Amino acid sequence: MNNYSRLAALVVIVSLLPGCSQPPVGFYETRCHDAVEYVRRDGRPLRMDIFVPQDGRSARPAVVIFHGGGWAVGNRGYNRDMARFLASMGYTAATADYRLWPDGGVHPAPVQDALAAVKFLRKNHAEYGVDSCCIAVAGESAGGHLALLVGLAQNRSIFGDDAYPDVDTSVSAVIDIYGPTDVLPMYERGGWLVRRLCRGYAGCRPEENPEQWKQLSPVSHAWPGAPPVLIVHGERDSVVPFSQATAMAEALEKAGSPYELVKVPGAGHGWGLSFNSVASQRTLPVIVDFLSRVFKDHRLAPGARLTDSPRTAANH
Repeated sequence: MNNYSRLAALVVIVSLLPGCSQPPVGFYETRCHDAVEYVRRDGRPLRMDIFVPQDGRSARPAVVIFHGGGWAVGNRGYNRDMARFLASMGYTAATADYRLWPDGGVHPAPVQDALAAVKFLRKNHAEYGVDSCCIAVAGESAGGHLALLVGLAQNRSIFGDDAYPDVDTSVSAVIDIYGPTDVLPMYERGGWLVRRLCRGYAGCRPEENPEQWKQLSPVSHAWPGAPPVLIVHGERDSVVPFSQATAMAEALEKAGSPYELVKVPGAGHGWGLSFNSVASQRTLPVIVDFLSRVFKDHRLAPGARLTDSPRTAANH
C-alpha cells in the first residue's frame, strides 16, 4: 500500500467514527495540469499545478493551496503532495505560486495573486471540472495567512484586487495551517528572522505605517458573514506561536463566525512540508472531514457557512 492509499484509508476510518461525516472518498487516480499560467505580473507568468481526480464528474468542489516560506521563499511545489492527496479524495486541488517580497512582492501583492488564483479557477471551472460555487482556500504558514485574508476580507478592493474584474472572489471555506494571524505581536515578540520576514512582507516598520500592519493581519477582518475557518496549529510552534491560532479563534468567536480550532499536540512549525510526518497524518483526516461538511450538498453559494460545525475541536 502506497503513502496515498494509507492516508486515504486513515481518512475512511476517521470518517466512520461517531460524530464524523463521511468525506467523498473514492481513491481516485489523478491527472495533473502542470504549470498553468493563471495571471501575469510585470510580464512574468505566475503558475499553478491543478490536480483533477479521474472520477467521471464534470463539476466538483475545489481547493486552492498557497505555500509557506515567510512570504520570502518557496513555490507551488511545496504542496503538490497535499494537492494530489485531496484530488485522490475527489476534489479538484490546485497549488499556486505568488510574488515573494524579496522580488518586490510586498503586501498586498501576494494577496492580489491569491485572489487571482481563485478567480482563475472559477473562470475556467468547466475546463478543470470545478463547481464554481464550491471553492475553498488553504495554506500553511505564510500561505495560511494568505488564505485567511482571501477568505475573510469583506472588501477585497483594499488589496488592489485587479485580475479578472468580472469574476467573484468569494470562497466557501478557509483552512489555515499554522499561519500568522496577528502580525504585529508576532513581530514584536519574535527573533531576528521572524522580525525580518514580517518587516519584509509589510514593506515597512510598524511605526511607519500602523494601518498597513493592521490591514495585513487576518484578525482584523473577522466578520459575522465570513466562511467557516479551520485553524490547525502545533502547540509547540516556536516560529508562529500557538497564541496566533487562539487570537484568530477569539476574533472569529467575537464576530460570531464559524470556526474550528485544532491543536496538534507536540507539533512545532513546518510539519506540513513533510507529507508523511506524524502531524500531517493526524491532521489530514480532520481537514478532509471539514471539507466534506462544508461541501456536503455541493451547492453552497460562495461564502456559505457551516451551521452545524463544532465551535472548537482541540487535541486531535
